[in-house]
Amino acid sequence: METKLIFLVVFLSQIIILSYYYPRNTSSRIRKIIDKYPPDQYPKLYPMSADYYKKKLKHFEILNWVLIGLGLGLIFMFIGNFPEDSHRERWDTMVTFAFFMAQFFPVLLLEISSFNILKEMRKGDKRSVRKAEILPRKIFDFISPLLLVGVVGVYIGFVVFIIYFNQLDYPWFGGYTNIWIISGGNIFFIGLIAWNLYGKKLDPYLRAEDRRKQLSLTIKQLATISIMMTIYAAFNIVAHAFELRHFTSTFMSIYFQLIGFISLNTLQLDDINFDVYKEDVNPG
Repeated sequence: METKLIFLVVFLSQIIILSYYYPRNTSSRIRKIIDKYPPDQYPKLYPMSADYYKKKLKHFEILNWVLIGLGLGLIFMFIGNFPEDSHRERWDTMVTFAFFMAQFFPVLLLEISSFNILKEMRKGDKRSVRKAEILPRKIFDFISPLLLVGVVGVYIGFVVFIIYFNQLDYPWFGGYTNIWIISGGNIFFIGLIAWNLYGKKLDPYLRAEDRRKQLSLTIKQLATISIMMTIYAAFNIVAHAFELRHFTSTFMSIYFQLIGFISLNTLQLDDINFDVYKEDVNPG
């Protein structure tokens, strides 16, 4: 009973943080941009009509309110089925994972809208003369050596852990498949970093300094998520070995909340130069 109560509290926290707190902050950020940097003064920031932005924001808010209702419904479902058994824990884990994926769906739709806006922004960039940006390309210009060493060290430690654990002959243990999964995740993160560093500049008006800040934040986020992903994978294996499966859904929910806390952070508006979006400015 106690373990299930702990899970319910943690799951409620997941609902509040990922479907209310962060979405509310995101909506507040967008509304603040529209109010503080209106289309008539910052036309380059609005390649589409103001109604487009308001409609997408409204959809984002509605989806999150639907998810809050769905999450509360799941809590009542959990309360109505309190038996403690392994089958129930697997069900709770699957529901927790599926709900987390659903919680990121509104964020995904908002990101797609952002890419469409940036695409239109590039189409509308009619400047005939553009200055080349001198942007650092070395990884240590965006991430501290200590954090990078942490990523590599945790990964190597995980490989050693799997090699050792594989000798214990647990029937449920996936063996070296765990290494391939974590390696695949890290390769994906490396690809995202390379795309951000060397890919096409998405915002044609963004200053080099502001782009450097955004790249630095993104790379640090991916590095931190890589460390957390690897540690969680090892922790999950240890939890199974010590027969702590009844805590699996609780651990997973906490992990997802930490992932959301890291990945949903953005630059402060005061750290971005919005003057580049004015009509009378011709930035490089």
